Amino acid sequence: MSAHLVLLFLIGMAAIVWSACFVGCLSKPDPPIDPYYLYQHTVTGTSGLVAFWPLNDTTGTLAVDLGPNDFNGTYLMGPVVTAYNAAQQSDASPGTFTLDQPNIVVGDAVNGDPNKLSPCVYFNGGYVVLPWQAALGPPLPAQFTLEAWVVPNWTLADAQTTPSFRAVVGSAGLTSGTYSGFGLLATPDNLWAAAIGVGSQDVFAITGSNQTIVQGSLYFLVVTYDGTTLTLRVNPADTTQPPEASVAASGYVPVPSPIPLYIGAGRPDLPMPLFPFNGYIQDVAFYNVVLDGQTIETHYLNGSGMQVS
Repeated sequence: MSAHLVLLFLIGMAAIVWSACFVGCLSKPDPPIDPYYLYQHTVTGTSGLVAFWPLNDTTGTLAVDLGPNDFNGTYLMGPVVTAYNAAQQSDASPGTFTLDQPNIVVGDAVNGDPNKLSPCVYFNGGYVVLPWQAALGPPLPAQFTLEAWVVPNWTLADAQTTPSFRAVVGSAGLTSGTYSGFGLLATPDNLWAAAIGVGSQDVFAITGSNQTIVQGSLYFLVVTYDGTTLTLRVNPADTTQPPEASVAASGYVPVPSPIPLYIGAGRPDLPMPLFPFNGYIQDVAFYNVVLDGQTIETHYLNGSGMQVS
């Protein structure tokens, strides 16, 4: 074989090997660079997301927002309250928060590994403060969805002895006689409720008396407001069913600057918070749209560890 033919043969073989490698590289996807929590991935991929606080921070005082706007918050110790405030219906508390606590949202697994779960925060009077943002108002015309996973740690006897408001999220205030903002909370009757300020009053959507809050139980709470109706869903496995609570609430008034938003306490319009939450809170998300029933149901099932597309 001539030197010229040998050279052509070698070039041809090299091209075949390179081509095979190229095709093989295209057909084999690169492994993920960073693992992610599956439920958190579901939330961050949901249209309309404004802010998302997984509350899986393990050190420091920064409550990281995984949403598109970086509305990070700060963990603060609350006031030490040694006695029940009957006038305000606000419970006593040591004013603490504890990071890096056991996970309550089983869908928050690293790449689906049930042995690698995202931690959460235990609140007992401590809280997260988020500086006022117009996008968290929300501005008019108002439509929004608020989601949170919680495990309460007060007993029925606690609720009966010291009937208190216990705020999961508080963005409500009373300024110059005007009620504004919104909230997600437990009522003194030990029922879940959503609240919204409509100027002249706060309007509440409260679950039925047969749905008393149970200590140690996991709750996925979803508040929606479409401009005229405030709705609260609790563990919504089937959103074709009526919601747990719904009330007419036209005339919403956004909370004014500089009133912040609280997680784990209420009344951010006052010098010191009231209504401490006693329990675990994880994966608080706020959207500037009303999520449809299928999306809400998917979030609940995914957070419960059932992967649904």
